[in-house]
Amino acid sequence: MKIIIPTFEKIEWMPPTVTLINKLVSMGHEVIYITIYPDNFFDNKRIINIPLCNKKLELQYRIKYIKGISRLLWKWDVFLKKIIAHRLKSVVNNLLDNNSILWVVNEMTVMFAGTSFLRDKEYIFTIYELHKKCFYSRNIVKAAQCAKRVIVPEYCRAHIMQAWYGLKRTPIVLPNKSEIPEDIPLSPESEAIIEKMKAIKKEGKTIILYMGGINRERPLEPILEAIENSSKYCLAVLGNRSTYLNTLEKKYNNILYLGYLQNPQHLNVAKHADIGLLIYVGISSKQSLNALFCAPNKIFEYAGCGLPVIANDIPGLKYSIQLYEFGELADFSSKEDLLDKLNILTGNYHMYQENAHVFFDSVSIDGIIDTAINQITDLSVN
Repeated sequence: MKIIIPTFEKIEWMPPTVTLINKLVSMGHEVIYITIYPDNFFDNKRIINIPLCNKKLELQYRIKYIKGISRLLWKWDVFLKKIIAHRLKSVVNNLLDNNSILWVVNEMTVMFAGTSFLRDKEYIFTIYELHKKCFYSRNIVKAAQCAKRVIVPEYCRAHIMQAWYGLKRTPIVLPNKSEIPEDIPLSPESEAIIEKMKAIKKEGKTIILYMGGINRERPLEPILEAIENSSKYCLAVLGNRSTYLNTLEKKYNNILYLGYLQNPQHLNVAKHADIGLLIYVGISSKQSLNALFCAPNKIFEYAGCGLPVIANDIPGLKYSIQLYEFGELADFSSKEDLLDKLNILTGNYHMYQENAHVFFDSVSIDGIIDTAINQITDLSVN
């Protein structure tokens, strides 16, 4: 079967989307994914990219960050993407046939393109984040209400979304589990970073790794404060450089910035760390529940690489970590508690490491994907 996937976030930023597409192909399907600009992430003849614009027109990333100017360039890029996104309707209409399924991935797709391309169509809609029902999210809500099946990455989010959006059926929960490919060829950048990490380990330090967006919604000050006077730990950070990172580097000398690596190269690096860091804090009322009921793919990436985790005590992290005992929940407002929990992890390291692998293996997304496809196919027949 042909699966048509409009997805308007950059593929390299979305490991769950990468996993979904790879899984669909491994199940025997052909995938056509539609992006705003050309994308060459995949190297597989059964995965075809159709861009709505044949040339990348983004301006924001062509210059280094400049306060004010970068913001204006970002707004211009968004405006341009919305104009280009309206080509989606004709592309989808030309691709859809009786042997195809429309699977809209990422709410950014309908935020850019609107919902007219979905009119009179049966489709699956994956929503990665938890958005309140408001004017800003109106197209997300409309697309969810008209979808044959909605898919979200976390159990509590599914029920909150059903209540907020007035959905007839509870969304299917498809966890953001990233696969950990074996024998990923090392890029020169990865090799250089791994050498840095080996040098830190030779000093007798335990590497705490943070991967992902480097911003105040994932505050790193608490862990840096906790390990400031300890010669045992070092915080390594992997992700796109930001003004927040610049601030941290000026204030702390126990932070090691590793740079940014394209998926899946970051997994090569993660395997050389010791502990994975998960921290989610809502910095606005709009996004507070999204943070509390987080569904990070990083929890699976850490676990799949055999890393015990240290995390803040919130519903989105608590139950998995406590049930499988592959990490510790800490009070991030207490330096003493953070340091105690880190010492507990290192003192029972092999137990936590084994449990991390058990947690990773406990979740199978293949069956969930297959169920979603079968359900929409059955609904189409009926």
